[in-house]
Amino acid sequence: MKGLRVYGFEMARIAEVYLSTLSAMMKPHGLERNFTALIYLCEHSGTITQNELATALGKDKVSIMRTVDYLCERDFLVRKADADDRRCHILEVTAKAKKILPKVEAAIQKTNDVLLKEFTQKEKKDFEKGMHKLMDVISSMPEPDFRIEAIKQTKN
Repeated sequence: MKGLRVYGFEMARIAEVYLSTLSAMMKPHGLERNFTALIYLCEHSGTITQNELATALGKDKVSIMRTVDYLCERDFLVRKADADDRRCHILEVTAKAKKILPKVEAAIQKTNDVLLKEFTQKEKKDFEKGMHKLMDVISSMPEPDFRIEAIKQTKN
């Protein structure tokens, strides 16, 4: 096993540093997470439901509910009743979200610049190409089939 690399560990560490750097830049603006969701919502404001957002971002319904709650609590997003289906809510970004979007995009660019500063232009392009390939592979894989069983324990 010598020389075997656990890329998942390294990718998790990279993601942790990347997101904490981005979060630190955005904290003064009242947004510390859910950047991708906010960007996607700004692009699809008024036309998307929570279920559609979950599908688009590849997230489960519970994590999307938390994301939507977080953004609503900070006045970046509102839920509006769907006229066609009262069980659904259409997600619409607020003026506050539209105003902060350029700051989010600038912070993402700055984070990319900081973390990739030692990369040549070719290495940056190769990195981006590699990321796209990884995402394509992941997208083509079947969803994992997790089953959790809860067992009630009885007192002895």
